[in-house]
Amino acid sequence: MYRLDKKRFFTMLFAVLFMGFFLSFLLKTNYGTDPCSFMNASISSYFGISLGNTMVIVNSILFILEFAFARNHINWGTFANMFLLGYAADFTTYVFDNVIPSEFYTAQPSRVIVFAIALIGFLTSAAIYMNANLGLSPFDAIPKFIASSLKAPFYVVRMLWDFSAILIGFLLGGRVTIASVILAFTVGPAVSFIGKRIKI
Repeated sequence: MYRLDKKRFFTMLFAVLFMGFFLSFLLKTNYGTDPCSFMNASISSYFGISLGNTMVIVNSILFILEFAFARNHINWGTFANMFLLGYAADFTTYVFDNVIPSEFYTAQPSRVIVFAIALIGFLTSAAIYMNANLGLSPFDAIPKFIASSLKAPFYVVRMLWDFSAILIGFLLGGRVTIASVILAFTVGPAVSFIGKRIKI
């Protein structure tokens, strides 16, 4: 009988919530985010719906593909990412918009400092989430399936997948920054680097 490892479960859960927390600040500084968040934020802005609702809709569509072709990657973490990350970012934005003046995210040096701290926090939280080994989000699982099916290097497929997300975001009016492009190349390796130094 399957027994849930409570330590891993709650570690994963808090990691997802912290990903949403730090994502809120990345979006506020507008220097750039990971490709998936950039795409979702652009869709959210284009259609005028909340980021949380956007992530649920987009992930639900991608989940159909994950369920059909990458079912081995589905676990509690899949659903936590689908239904909690975006709403955690929305809630964080709502709370801190009532506390922190908007100039804090645009003036220097506070803008750079907030971005750097939020980026490190986001990557660390993502590494903890993935290293809990409790499933992957649909966005992360699909390129693994594609790479396996095509017998292609995963990093190549992942970069193409990420740049496709950036293109979708750009076509929907999102502002592509240098940081967005750099993150498309570095998020995966950075998460792997951090993850190797984290024991869960």
